[in-house]
Amino acid sequence: MGIAQTLNTQPLTTNKHLIRWVEKMAELTQPANIHWVDGSQQEYDDLCAMLVEKGTFIKLNEKLWPGCYYARSDASDVARVEDPTFISSFSKDGAGPTNNWEEPFSMRRKLKGLFDGCMRGRTMYVLPF
Repeated sequence: MGIAQTLNTQPLTTNKHLIRWVEKMAELTQPANIHWVDGSQQEYDDLCAMLVEKGTFIKLNEKLWPGCYYARSDASDVARVEDPTFISSFSKDGAGPTNNWEEPFSMRRKLKGLFDGCMRGRTMYVLPF
């Protein structure tokens, strides 16, 4: 049974503010599914199996490295770079002298446009901790 068959779609919290925030993010990003991560062994096994199936994980020799995987990311993924990284605070001084700064309301508008529909066809994983 793969993760697609075992999606935990029910919130694992009673915190109404967190539930509403997740709902708002889902409205904005429009994921195909929402999975509330429960941290169970079954969930871990299902996620690892899915990642092996998709080619992101390669299961290592069980005798030498029990329960271990080699993980590969997409070649187009890049590490964090400074130019597109911004600190959003009400005061430019709050960002510090070496950081890019953006006013919060302007940044929120910009991010809403960037995130609109960005999860279509994908699963949103929620880790309530």
